[in-house]
Amino acid sequence: MSKSIVLIPHGAGNISSIMDVFHQVGFFPQVAKSATQIDSADMAVIPGVGASGSAMAQLRQSGFADALVRMNDRQRPIIGICVGAQVMFGKLHENECTGLDLIPGEVARITGGEFNNGWSDIRLNVRSQESGIRKNKSLLLKTAAKTFYFNHGYQINTSATMQESASTSDERKLLAYFVRDNLCGIQFHPEKSQVAGLSFIANTMKHYGF
Repeated sequence: MSKSIVLIPHGAGNISSIMDVFHQVGFFPQVAKSATQIDSADMAVIPGVGASGSAMAQLRQSGFADALVRMNDRQRPIIGICVGAQVMFGKLHENECTGLDLIPGEVARITGGEFNNGWSDIRLNVRSQESGIRKNKSLLLKTAAKTFYFNHGYQINTSATMQESASTSDERKLLAYFVRDNLCGIQFHPEKSQVAGLSFIANTMKHYGF
């Protein structure tokens, strides 16, 4: 019996694009219609486009926020993409609201009010490489192409211990993705990152045993 994957709607505009990425790598998620559906799922994917404040308002109103917290308590995989990764944290400076608080940290405006919009190279963080996980081999970054498409004005700031994380290779070193047990946050847009994005999602699913 195949494992169930649910996409979490929160007013984001790219559900269909994320769905297409999963289809291309051989997985067929369902869009969640109720908190009960999340409670019985094996994996949840929180997509991203839009503001964290409106996303959190929708998640709380629908009961999906509480269901995601319960899912995390059960240690089921949760993948967050862009805004979906940002809402995993506690303090969200955009709209000054509280996120799901699954991981310690905050999401603040990129220094100088800049946007990270376009293609960026990413590199594994030293902490990841020194962790000894799988003999220093990347859990997810197993593609020759390490350039991904970003579009965000807020950055994740956290000192939480990760099994693996990577940052942009420029001087800003913006967090690009992280793996922390059952949680995977992806700041770039895999659905816009062509072959590299498809490979990254395929590796993520393999990492979580799907």
